[in-house]
Amino acid sequence: MRSLTLSTFLLTLPMAAWAAPDAAQTAAICQGRATCKIAKTYDGGRSASAAPLTVVEASLGLEDKPDEPKEGCHTNGNTLDGGREYWLIDGSAPPRQLLKLCNDGYGASSVGEDELTVGPNRLVHWQTGGSAWRWVSTITYTLSPWRAVAERTCSYHNSSEKSGITTDLDFVAMTVRSVAKDSTKENDMGCPEWPTSTSGRFSPAPEPGVFGGYDIIQPALGDNAKVPAGTAIGDCVPAMTTAGVNGFIVYGKPAPKDQAAEVKVIAQSLGSLVVQVFDPTAVHQPAPVNGSWINLPHIEVWVGHNGEQIRTRLPLAELSQIGVDLSGRIYQGVGKKTALPTVERWQASDASGRPLTLLRLSWESEYALLNGVALVYSQADAGRQARLVSTTGIVNNRPLYVPSIVSLSDDSFVKRPGLCRIRDGRLSISD
Repeated sequence: MRSLTLSTFLLTLPMAAWAAPDAAQTAAICQGRATCKIAKTYDGGRSASAAPLTVVEASLGLEDKPDEPKEGCHTNGNTLDGGREYWLIDGSAPPRQLLKLCNDGYGASSVGEDELTVGPNRLVHWQTGGSAWRWVSTITYTLSPWRAVAERTCSYHNSSEKSGITTDLDFVAMTVRSVAKDSTKENDMGCPEWPTSTSGRFSPAPEPGVFGGYDIIQPALGDNAKVPAGTAIGDCVPAMTTAGVNGFIVYGKPAPKDQAAEVKVIAQSLGSLVVQVFDPTAVHQPAPVNGSWINLPHIEVWVGHNGEQIRTRLPLAELSQIGVDLSGRIYQGVGKKTALPTVERWQASDASGRPLTLLRLSWESEYALLNGVALVYSQADAGRQARLVSTTGIVNNRPLYVPSIVSLSDDSFVKRPGLCRIRDGRLSISD
């Protein structure tokens, strides 16, 4: 949701005379382009070093439009121009380009729009577009340093009331959460609003008729698109724990802090996951009761198979469950029977020297997880299943929702904190 439209923001934003670019700064921004004009300036507050921050909007005419689209850039009205550029003046430093926007319709329906707001060390870019699939994106940036820190997106099909999903990305914490509408209920077209629960806790059912979950991240890995065996997942992503952190306790009671298992997962693609487990109680477990894998420490993966992008309350015919124990043995669970992934197992250690078990699950189909995936970890006690922590709600041994894999691109123009690189044998957040 937008808190302010651009026009409303401009009415409330105090403009300072010193914020306007001088002749040298204007020349650096326009770069000799004859149609370039300084349209507006915005007060961006001050940097950490107390330097004034100014965002400058430059407009371009058709003569200086990009090569594509050939007809020019759409304004939010019905006219065409050469687009808009947004530059930062950080104290006495030369102007730096932040964004270059050319609205080509942002999809076949030509419904695209842009709105920007600027506040103290913040720039928020709202954008919408699409065709049959409509989308809305709101990205929040800091000005100094220039980086994206959060994004909230909405995606829905304009002929399906059940298809809307709203996703919230925190690039600093490297967490992605999402909410989807209960597909068994009557719904309005579009995406669900982000939950406004006063409790401050994210839950499997945060609002009536809405289910929530944690999405698995596919980080940008540079030259290491496939994580080498022997590599640990360091601070690339946070851990889901059986104490109830970054996940939902769906069976049993949360573990005491000193007994809590920590599970980290990343996607290498839409057909491969790497799961890392630290479980301080696993090595002390006796043989499982009745010999069942259910009573072993294990992960469970629920895969969705609904091709219409409906992800909630799926019947078993549109779900597959597999189990993998910490020895790497794989088990067919309930639901649709599909080809099982191969499992590669290795041991590693974290920065504190704690022993880790890593499992790479690779499906034959590179799009096996396209329609959603949920991850569960089962911790055992005295040879029995003691508790389950999950990325989604589980009711009657069924996931309420199978969230997406969210891919992060390595954008050299806009630094997004939390992209991962291999350092000292571990996936770590890139500097």
